[in-house]
Amino acid sequence: METKSTPFSTNTFQKVWKKHFIKNKKIESFKFLEGLNFYKGRFSIFFNIGRNLTKGNSYTIKNYKDYKNKVFMIYDILPHLNTQINDFPKNLGILKSTQYPGFLIDLNQYNTIDDYLLNTFSKNTRMKMRKFTKRLDKCFNISVKMLYGKIDKEEYNKVFDYFMTLLQKRYSEKQISYNNMQPDEWSFYKEVALPLIEEKKASLFVVYDDQTPIAITYNYHTDSSLIDAITVFDIDYSKFNIGYVNNLKLLDWCFDNDIKTLDFSKGYFDYKKRMSSMQYDFEYHIIFDKKSILSKLKAYGYHNFFKLKAYLRNKNIDIKFHKFTYKIKYKNQSKLKKKIEITKLDCLPSLDKLSEVDILLTEDNSLLRKHVYDFLYLVVQPYNEIKSYKIKSKEGIYILSNGKLNHQIKILE
Repeated sequence: METKSTPFSTNTFQKVWKKHFIKNKKIESFKFLEGLNFYKGRFSIFFNIGRNLTKGNSYTIKNYKDYKNKVFMIYDILPHLNTQINDFPKNLGILKSTQYPGFLIDLNQYNTIDDYLLNTFSKNTRMKMRKFTKRLDKCFNISVKMLYGKIDKEEYNKVFDYFMTLLQKRYSEKQISYNNMQPDEWSFYKEVALPLIEEKKASLFVVYDDQTPIAITYNYHTDSSLIDAITVFDIDYSKFNIGYVNNLKLLDWCFDNDIKTLDFSKGYFDYKKRMSSMQYDFEYHIIFDKKSILSKLKAYGYHNFFKLKAYLRNKNIDIKFHKFTYKIKYKNQSKLKKKIEITKLDCLPSLDKLSEVDILLTEDNSLLRKHVYDFLYLVVQPYNEIKSYKIKSKEGIYILSNGKLNHQIKILE
């Protein structure tokens, strides 16, 4: 990923971030450090604008002395981009802390998406990916749209609001808290994304089933890179491996639009590891005046704090913590969840015992939708080509049939 002309250095990003997180503080710049702006935070430490809501920073050190008696905290530095240090001041110290892995695909290595797939995955995996895509397209009316550049505000609001709906659904299933869904962060994203999209510094990539989004990716753009910032898919379509299908469709867009790097950014997920051609690190840098005892104490104090955070993260303590906070926040929600029992039937019961229904329009549709879509995956047919029934004499029992395969779906109390 490049950092020249990144979205995070634009006036738009920094102005909106200031409004949401440091409303009454001023933005400052320093001659000795080019490429970043700062604000004065706790303990009189200067933090980069955007803090950890950026997806990559770099800077250039110059031989000026306006760092004296100061400490600077910089998040999300990408060491593989070779931060330039032209004339390093003698009394300037830098402490570096590796925090998160990052993953990207260098598209310069491939001519087409088929070339990428051939050189990245085994024959068996490529066959599975094609199967998922074909089945999804066969069972649903799938289309994709990249919201990039001029955009209708009403359409933007609809997509962004549905974005949150899908995130809530996804993380409710995972039973874990997700920082980007916190009200302060989400209100920032919703306000900053629209102007950045219009400036072509961001985009929303949307996969639709008819008019309904089933996968949404919020991206940042540099001159030749696309950075995946937040991705979510509708878990009801998970049987179709919708996460991989979404990434392949986004990758296809990248090839069509001469994007050189698809950057999955920070955080480990199996799909990132499998799809990427390069793994890199996100570092936190603490820059300080070595001649100032107070500055050294602050710098090493913060450095040790971030080393501890990285250690705990490597032990998956952060995941346990986010699961704990989710249980505290939604302690009554998990108790209300009902279980589903799926039974394969050799044949349909007598039709006089059944009522034909549109199962997706019943009051139980939110519970049943995923299981209906799982059935569509098995029979490789759209919903309008199968039959759905409800057993007249019993509550909460439904049957799906395509004439050959019959599944009974029972809601357990």
